[in-house]
Amino acid sequence: MIDDRRGTAERVSVPTGLQTCPDAAPTRSQQPSFSIVVPTYNEEADIADTLRCALAQTLPAREVIVVDGGSTDRTLERARRAAADSHARVEVVAEGRRRGVSAARNEGIRRATGDVVVFLNADVLLPPDFLANLAPLYAAGADVVSVDSRVANLDCVPGRYIDAVHRLKYNAENVGWSEGFSCRREAALAAAFPEQIPGAGGEDVEFLERLRALGYFWQVDYSICVAHRVPATVAGFWQQCHGRGRSIPYCETALRRMPLPLVTARRAAAWAKTAAVAGLVLPNAIAAARLAAKSPRGMRDLPAMWSAHHMLFAAHRAGEMQGLRELWRDRHGAEKAAA
Repeated sequence: MIDDRRGTAERVSVPTGLQTCPDAAPTRSQQPSFSIVVPTYNEEADIADTLRCALAQTLPAREVIVVDGGSTDRTLERARRAAADSHARVEVVAEGRRRGVSAARNEGIRRATGDVVVFLNADVLLPPDFLANLAPLYAAGADVVSVDSRVANLDCVPGRYIDAVHRLKYNAENVGWSEGFSCRREAALAAAFPEQIPGAGGEDVEFLERLRALGYFWQVDYSICVAHRVPATVAGFWQQCHGRGRSIPYCETALRRMPLPLVTARRAAAWAKTAAVAGLVLPNAIAAARLAAKSPRGMRDLPAMWSAHHMLFAAHRAGEMQGLRELWRDRHGAEKAAA
């Protein structure tokens, strides 16, 4: 979710559920071509299915660009196998080192040749008509499009929890970045993803805010929906949430220009608030019940929602502390080098 007060392209509701800025967008009647960019790092479990769905579009993409940041598993092997079977429609870029998801996406943007770039995480499964449904929006003048998403693997607690959070909190009125997000290549080049953020967390919202600040015409269409997988294990869920928490201090210092001592104080306050709220039985029970109501298992998932909710915040806070340690270490190292 993003703060709708930021940027210049405000949105208004229209009867179809499509969100659009009030100023008239330029009309572009020609059907656009699409490039799909997929950043990867140790995605061997999902990358083959993601590429299969990307290549099975009724309106084919001009190309699918996989940018790998030094995977140590079989991600590259599986991506290259898909490339060999795709008649040159898949390009695999092996960077050999982990520079982060923002750097990988920016590299994909530079290599793309389509009019529109679609950004996929390596666990996103596109429906066959995804690009065909996007094309009329861009032909009508859209520059940026957000869509809906649903969790594919609801057989695990993290999957049901993340899907419940999405159903409870997000709709076409307040969505920002989304799985299957897309924009014109010219807009992506102008905005660029912030490479100061290591990993995934906050870089996507910042990218959308940059696009909006540049005045690009943004639409949200929740009639278009993609599926995505989430980590099925407790360890995987913790790692994903921890990584997102780690990025927060980087966002606040590098992008929001906050002094590191202030960021440290803010994160300490967040820790204190989390600890205080964690001990309140009734508010947590209400929150877990609201989430369980959105789960296919209903109130049987109440204990699972309670646990997952607490784990998410604990992982976020632990990640924030790691990010702070790294920033303070880098600062002390720079001070020593300058002395």
